[in-house]
Amino acid sequence: MEDKSQTVPIAFHHVHFYIADTAASSNVLEMQSWYAKMFGAKPGKRGQFDAADLPGVNLTFTKSDTPTVPTKGRMLDHIGFEIKDLEAFCKKAEASGQKFDMPFTKRPELGISLAFITDPWGTYIELNEGLNKQ
Repeated sequence: MEDKSQTVPIAFHHVHFYIADTAASSNVLEMQSWYAKMFGAKPGKRGQFDAADLPGVNLTFTKSDTPTVPTKGRMLDHIGFEIKDLEAFCKKAEASGQKFDMPFTKRPELGISLAFITDPWGTYIELNEGLNKQ
């Protein structure tokens, strides 16, 4: 899809999540709600799709007719979000029950901090602070 108003050669637009809507799995509105609660994404629509917006990215959620698998170790291993005051964010998330694959870790030699979580549907997520200053 071409956007003639775009002023750069490439620009990020959205991440499209697919979720199997079965008795054992949550539906797209639960996924939308989780991203709103966890990251403060603003729920809404993108065309016909349920979505949620964060600064610089749209998260789009769609029902999948087939089961989905976790991202870790696959071609698209993870997505990432830059978080202001990552340490406080991690403490709050942990207090609310969020499990971490890698807890908050400072990497002073790189000038960044990192943490990793997996959402309830298997998307591996890097949380970082400082990459925007690199």
